[in-house]
Amino acid sequence: MHKPWIDEVRIRCKCGSIKERIPDILDVWIDAGSASWNCLDFPRRKDLFEKLYPADFILEGIDQIRGWFNLLFVASMVAMSNCSFKSVYMHGFINDAQGRKMSKSLGNYILPQEVIMEYGADTLRYYMIGGTPPGVDINYNFDDMKVKHKNLTVLWNLHKYAIEMAKNLKVNPSELKIDLQKFDVEERFIFSKLNSAIKMATETFNEYRLNEIPWQAEELFLELSRTYIQLTREKSSMGSEEDKKVVLYAAYNVLLESLKLFAPIAPFITEAMYQNLRHEFRLKEESIHLFGWPKHDEGLIDKELEESMQTISEIMQSALAVREKIHLGVRWPVKEIVIAAKDKNIASAVEKLRDVIKKQINVKEVKIVESMPNVKVKIKADYSKIGPKFGDKAPKIIAQLTIDSPETVLKHIQENGKHSFNADGEIIDIVKEDLLVTREVPMPYEEGIFKHGLIYLNREMTDELEAEGFAREIMRRVQALRKKAGLQKSDNISLFIKTDDELREMLKDWSIVIKEKVGASQFRISELEPSRKHAFVSNEKVKGKEFEIHLEKV
Repeated sequence: MHKPWIDEVRIRCKCGSIKERIPDILDVWIDAGSASWNCLDFPRRKDLFEKLYPADFILEGIDQIRGWFNLLFVASMVAMSNCSFKSVYMHGFINDAQGRKMSKSLGNYILPQEVIMEYGADTLRYYMIGGTPPGVDINYNFDDMKVKHKNLTVLWNLHKYAIEMAKNLKVNPSELKIDLQKFDVEERFIFSKLNSAIKMATETFNEYRLNEIPWQAEELFLELSRTYIQLTREKSSMGSEEDKKVVLYAAYNVLLESLKLFAPIAPFITEAMYQNLRHEFRLKEESIHLFGWPKHDEGLIDKELEESMQTISEIMQSALAVREKIHLGVRWPVKEIVIAAKDKNIASAVEKLRDVIKKQINVKEVKIVESMPNVKVKIKADYSKIGPKFGDKAPKIIAQLTIDSPETVLKHIQENGKHSFNADGEIIDIVKEDLLVTREVPMPYEEGIFKHGLIYLNREMTDELEAEGFAREIMRRVQALRKKAGLQKSDNISLFIKTDDELREMLKDWSIVIKEKVGASQFRISELEPSRKHAFVSNEKVKGKEFEIHLEKV
């Protein structure tokens, strides 16, 4: 009820008097301004006030500069002769994707419930907290929201990966004790990233740079998924028991610490994952939110390794893109990769992590050079750009570009952003968009680009490389059939492969490897029919070669 009707309300008090509205009241902002001690029940209580006043940190929107922030300051200066807060964080407003204020008249407003029902509250928190710097409006759009939701799916899959791997190994990762000396470069990298992330997140929280914290937690768990899990996929599937335990130990511990870092940003999904881990591994702590804040170990941080791994990750992504372009799957080995880069740090990273590159992109040799010989660069004017831009001067410009060396033109553009020359007393500036650049790469190489250089994949295929490629494909198909048959990794099988004489001859040197990798205690490859019927059969075709897989548990 409001004035004047509220003035007619009378309530009898247990003290015997009558309660009624006080006719003269102060501005309601006085209540907000005195909240810093009212919420601590001061002056009735002094213990909380002495312990908690002034506040370490307050948060509100940018519109509160002359509102709440100002009133808190004024009220505490008048009453206490000091400021009632030590730090303040302001967020901006929410606009639509085009930067317009959301309103019913424009029909561009989005209700929080719409987002939460589709993507969950954690996705909204994750997106909003890291969306913009302090005090800056956020232009909300669903595409960015979908990226964050996809990242949460990656995080969820990581905890499923750890649980599944622990079940297969029949071990509890929370009880594993691993000697750090058994760490390969992959483990040293991911534990360095973990401790760097803890260190940075702690500093960022302490400095109230709240918008940066989601990126640090995000980078950590994405590196765990996209780099560490990928680097160790062969070790985790075909390595020794000890190798697999090391991978599980790393994946589990980095995941758990990631959940602790990410819990303030996404409290619900981190709690759901922790409860699953707690149930599977009999963890004592009741909630992820009851853990102490993680502490970093400076001795495990290797920034040089982190930077080197970032560099070779870019190289490997480029190499995989080239493989995709020439339709050559990663299971097919290639003869060599040549990395052309003038930066000595790149050469150092490649030398240090050469074996990682070999294993991840399945290449026999890795070479590093400053530039690839015999690559011819050609440029010509883009008539569709030169004509409208320069008008009647276009013919002279086109003629000049046929005279100047492509290397010189491109060098000038790279260093200065333009190539300049004199045409009839006028300085003409040519930029990269005015040119069509083509590169002729000598056979049998295929070119790819990364941030600081170029890569060249040798696509020449020898008989030995072909044999290895078929062997890898066959092992993958056998593993897929094992999984379809419901077999455990510890189960031994009897394996028979029926194929033509050419493929049988090609694979003869790979028989022992195939047998060991797929867990076959009995293995035979022949162009004849199997002598007996097997429980599981699959017809396969790879690069035009047909073969049959027959297997059963023994």
